[in-house]
Amino acid sequence: MECGTVGLLTNICNLHLFVFTQLSHMQKHPKLAAHALVLAALLSPPLAQAQLGGLLQKLQQAQQGAQPAGPGAATSTAKGGKAQRSDQLCSRQVGTLGRMKVDTGVIASEFRIADLEGLQDDFHKALAKGPISKTFPNARFFQASFETARVRALYDTFLAFPEPNTLAALIQISRGTDAQEQNDARMALVYLHLQAPELSAAPDRWQEHFKAATSQEHYTATVFRARIAAYGEYGPKNLRQALGDLVAADRIQQGYRTSEPKREFDSHNYQLVHTATARDIYLNEPNMPSRQRWQAVAEMAAQIEQAQRAYASQLPNTRIGRLYAEATRVNHESIEIGNEIIRRTQSGNQTVGQIASLQSLRESGAGEKKVFEDISPEVQSAQLRVIGKLGSLDEQQKQMLAQAQEKRMVAQGIIAQSYGELIQSLAANMGGDLVRMAAPLPALTQANNALIQSCLISAKWEQAMRAKDVPKPDAKATEASVANLAAKYKD
Repeated sequence: MECGTVGLLTNICNLHLFVFTQLSHMQKHPKLAAHALVLAALLSPPLAQAQLGGLLQKLQQAQQGAQPAGPGAATSTAKGGKAQRSDQLCSRQVGTLGRMKVDTGVIASEFRIADLEGLQDDFHKALAKGPISKTFPNARFFQASFETARVRALYDTFLAFPEPNTLAALIQISRGTDAQEQNDARMALVYLHLQAPELSAAPDRWQEHFKAATSQEHYTATVFRARIAAYGEYGPKNLRQALGDLVAADRIQQGYRTSEPKREFDSHNYQLVHTATARDIYLNEPNMPSRQRWQAVAEMAAQIEQAQRAYASQLPNTRIGRLYAEATRVNHESIEIGNEIIRRTQSGNQTVGQIASLQSLRESGAGEKKVFEDISPEVQSAQLRVIGKLGSLDEQQKQMLAQAQEKRMVAQGIIAQSYGELIQSLAANMGGDLVRMAAPLPALTQANNALIQSCLISAKWEQAMRAKDVPKPDAKATEASVANLAAKYKD
């Protein structure tokens, strides 16, 4: 199926293809995707309805057999049944670096990190900030906005679990020879420097990367240049230039599909940043031509946001919400077992107190309030560092380490189960109005992000267990536990 060009607001056909056939690949900002759906329906109702009918049928066919696409094979049906493993996505996610040789020494040229062991804490703190500016809300706003799948995966991985190797890989790619990946990595560094200016090696480092990326034709850099011109926070405000850059970015993306040889354009990049920028200009700038035609969009967007808030408030009382609460409970149990292992070491109580202060910091942070609680990556990474430095463990400590990992894997399986059922919930509403259809999107994407975090954390714990001569949990027993817990809850 081929989709034509519709200019400024991207093409409607691709929009529906993304939302209805690649729900599992959506990253952050589900509200923006919903707003884009609204724009599609209002700008071309007949086309939107035709796409909806055909694409809904395809999605329903894909859902048959309870095989939700996305993180792993999620798990089975909403009624219980055999739990499917969630490690398919995990094997892809933790293998992002591939065989790349990484030199963490390059980090010092970009960021002032006194001790690389503290890099995670530094970036966790930076990423917990509230909104920074209209131009740059936060680093997560720009997830899935790159040209290449490799840089998108590295960027997502770093935001989920900041590690020196991942950051070093982005820096090395920004100095590589592949032009697309190089400019993608430059833009990833732009976002990280803007998110954590206190860590930047130089105050104008982000501008250097941005200038280099815009010196060539590049979609991501062009969209960000449009945002700079649209809001006037990092340079002169110029709406004419902003709109020109949005048009240019759309032409770049369309040109990639027809060029010979074809250039990569990441299938996860559904141009949500592009759409959000255009929407803000049309809705909030009184001097824009034909502004009145967008009033219906603003009203629909408000209805969608209200529906999403209502869905979030109701979700804890549903089967999906109770499943996720179960995952949170089991995950907290695994953390407490890890704390108990640490308590039994020299200075253990003091170390556990420091880990508890991390938990308190993250709970009082000013970041975005989530529908679902995540898996406490800061606390888990702190435990990993402590246990990694321990000498040999006694048999009881080894048993506790194995028990904690088993609980971690059970929590991961339940998260995958809830993720799959959220997709089914969204599919069930696809025959209705757009407002109801968009209501579950924040929960869906947050469940997806939590599963990515879980993948990375469980892989790191598995490495730590190998180093301590502790075997992996029995996969069949873990799957049985997930199935039994899932069977407890009914809607």
